[in-house]
Amino acid sequence: MANKVTHDKTYSTKVSQEVGDKAEAYLAQYDISVSDYLSDALTKAANHEVKIINYLDTPEALESKREIEAGEGKTYDSLEELWKDLND
Repeated sequence: MANKVTHDKTYSTKVSQEVGDKAEAYLAQYDISVSDYLSDALTKAANHEVKIINYLDTPEALESKREIEAGEGKTYDSLEELWKDLND
């Protein structure tokens, strides 16, 4: 006789309508519901099967750190200046 798994813990999260719709559409291509996907993700985390990415150790982050430490970084007096620089 197979062991019956009791699901008695509930999690919730919030995302934008657009993100939710895109995720549902993408997962539906593989006949997976969002609920099943999240349940599988939590199971993998519980079993230490998830690779955690430290974004502070990415090549981009390390290059930015090097630039700042070398005094090559930019500073801005306002958010408006930052946005102008980013959008030019």
